[in-house]
Amino acid sequence: MHKIANRIILVVVILLAGLYFLQSKINSPEECQKVAGVWNATEEVCEQTTTQTIYESLSSGYPITMTYPETDIQVEIDKVETVEEVYYLRGHYQILLKEATGDEQAVYDRGLLYLNMSKMVILNEAEGGLVHYAAPFIINTVGKGVFVYSGLFSYDMKSKKSVHLDSALLGNRIREEKITYFNDYLQVDFKNHGEHQAYADYPTKNDVIYLKLLNNFSSFETVERMHSSWDENSDGNNDCESDGSCDHTTNYSLPRASL
Repeated sequence: MHKIANRIILVVVILLAGLYFLQSKINSPEECQKVAGVWNATEEVCEQTTTQTIYESLSSGYPITMTYPETDIQVEIDKVETVEEVYYLRGHYQILLKEATGDEQAVYDRGLLYLNMSKMVILNEAEGGLVHYAAPFIINTVGKGVFVYSGLFSYDMKSKKSVHLDSALLGNRIREEKITYFNDYLQVDFKNHGEHQAYADYPTKNDVIYLKLLNNFSSFETVERMHSSWDENSDGNNDCESDGSCDHTTNYSLPRASL
């Protein structure tokens, strides 16, 4: 009896130690950073930000339904996937292109949609109200291309419902997309393929798209705008205006070349 009791105590101790280890790992600064939390060093806990609140809601119990761009197809994003420490929410879509006739099988457009939650950007804070955010998402068409978009979304802090409001295409097989919020604009920087680059190669060309937010964050449109790298003092004016070096042949919407 004593041996059995000792074994039970040992198992309980091991289980408690394991749970403590897991909890400590989840609440480490590194894990906290991955989910965009704020690490409280005094309490040694990961405190929730709006970003983390939205991610946890969408990944457990309140999945978002996204609109397949340029169609009315609705795709439920209800799976969680982590790739190279990047957090995605994933959904599968299937669109009937041609009905089955006689001996011919039906033809479908199938693919996956990945919403990149690690690159989510909060546009406004509204405790207990409607929050807007932007995040890139990927449509993998399984052989036809891997198209990357910038998405605009709302999230109701009370109902925990998120709505997909708008989309803007960035390109096919682009990489390193980054969304930055400036007043009424989103600046989306990314690596695109050069004129003579194959899509199978890693893109090396620096590119940028500007999206102007409209109708109180309900939509956006692509516009031409000066890249932030041309405004080092952040006064809203191109640095070339102060020294008279502006050149009409220069595309100021692209990043400034490093000296």
